[in-house]
Amino acid sequence: MRVNRVFLCNKKGQNVSFMACPLCEYYSCSQLTSDQIKELNVSPLMDRRIVKLIPRRCKLFIIKYLDGTLKEAPELDPNNPDRHLMQDVDTVYQIGKELVPVIVLKPKPKQDRDRIIKEAAENKAKKN
Repeated sequence: MRVNRVFLCNKKGQNVSFMACPLCEYYSCSQLTSDQIKELNVSPLMDRRIVKLIPRRCKLFIIKYLDGTLKEAPELDPNNPDRHLMQDVDTVYQIGKELVPVIVLKPKPKQDRDRIIKEAAENKAKKN
């Protein structure tokens, strides 16, 4: 339960709870590493919800072969396709948009966090 700790925040100039970082107006600041952000996202002490999906433009081709397999081909040029790549092709799908989730991340209520920590400690004691 490494997210249940306090550290010195350079932006606010005070000690803050690591779990409160996603609620901060500066989140995700340069003080947090990508590993720390990932740690917050997977912690059982945090409540992670997807509130909506935002469309974003992209250009991607997916090739479906006669045997039913799919292959991603981002480098495909539709005006000059590679003969080797197009061998035994059934269909080529062009994807123009992807949906990116908007995630709200906040600490679970205190009672839930205490229960999770207690259960983790009991499980650890049982293993030893």
